[in-house]
Amino acid sequence: MAEWQRVVNTTISRYLREVEENVMRNRKLTAMLRKRGRVKMNAAGKDLDWKIRYKRAAVQGQADGDTLTFDRKLRHKVATLDWRGYAVTDSVTKKERLMNKSVEAIVKIYENIAEDLMSDMEESFCDELYIDGNASGNEKRIHGIESFLAGTQTINVTVTTSTSARAANAADPAGYPNDSYAGLSTVLGNYGGAWNSNWPEGTGDAHFDFWTPVLVNYTSSFFAGSSATWAQQCIDAMRYGIIKSQKNKSKRGQLDMIILPGELYRQALSKNHSLQQINVNRGQDSELVSLGFKDVFNLDGVDITWEYGVPNNIGYGFNIDEMELQSLQGQLFVPEGPDWDIASQSYRFSVDFYGNLRCNPRHFVKFLSLA
Repeated sequence: MAEWQRVVNTTISRYLREVEENVMRNRKLTAMLRKRGRVKMNAAGKDLDWKIRYKRAAVQGQADGDTLTFDRKLRHKVATLDWRGYAVTDSVTKKERLMNKSVEAIVKIYENIAEDLMSDMEESFCDELYIDGNASGNEKRIHGIESFLAGTQTINVTVTTSTSARAANAADPAGYPNDSYAGLSTVLGNYGGAWNSNWPEGTGDAHFDFWTPVLVNYTSSFFAGSSATWAQQCIDAMRYGIIKSQKNKSKRGQLDMIILPGELYRQALSKNHSLQQINVNRGQDSELVSLGFKDVFNLDGVDITWEYGVPNNIGYGFNIDEMELQSLQGQLFVPEGPDWDIASQSYRFSVDFYGNLRCNPRHFVKFLSLA
């Protein structure tokens, strides 16, 4: 049995390393994270924490002979998440081992275990990138992007000197974020600052919305569709999100892709195809197409696609450079075993993940129906 354990122990690790690459490539969000180098291994520390530059020094006019003043600036906040973990397990009993004594049969048992474990991990893990890690019952699950996208009210479009929330109103195109993520609030103006118009319109201080995502109310009458539905207003709503999410004055602040559930994607395709278009070679500009995904169309330079696991009637806009999947280990999914358990007379196997996903909410968009 020692020889069998050695064969399984060495081969399962190699198999999982190879399959892990395929798991990451087969889903659009993880494929983009891998392509952009936004997957970090061997992270460490008591918590996952990182510094956020939330405030900038004001630039003032300077005349000849003016006296400069120097004061210290507090420019950073610290965002903190705890580490989360997952595991899938399997076992082979001594009786099963004895019934499969030949080398061929042993390898077959091993291959089934390794393949099944990774299939189970793949089926569930990629969907976890969308969940709310702060929600009750999710204390052991990673902080997916829903962890910072809560908002049930809208921003009053009649207010021009400040922003305020009101009960969800169909005239309002933007939702009012009211979440807490990594120890920081997403509420507008929570850390001071001012805005010169009705957010996200206009301009203002960086610290006014440094941790605030854009929530697009796609059933708002603001978009003036023939009916206030996603099917009629999706193109305008997505354009609104693309424009309002770019809060950096550089290419790094742009959305890379919008991921929808299948039905919203189908309706967006139909709406887009009904418009006058100029056909271009998608592969030149689309990162998703270059990665082998074909179910993609482009809107104003942003890839629009769909993925299994996205909640119904909700869409997400991603800035890949503003997110990072971190693992405490040398690879995402690490095999353990086989370990002999004398009590159950079985070899035990597991594949685990320890880490978390970190994001900057300011560069993300959620498309939802608020009113």
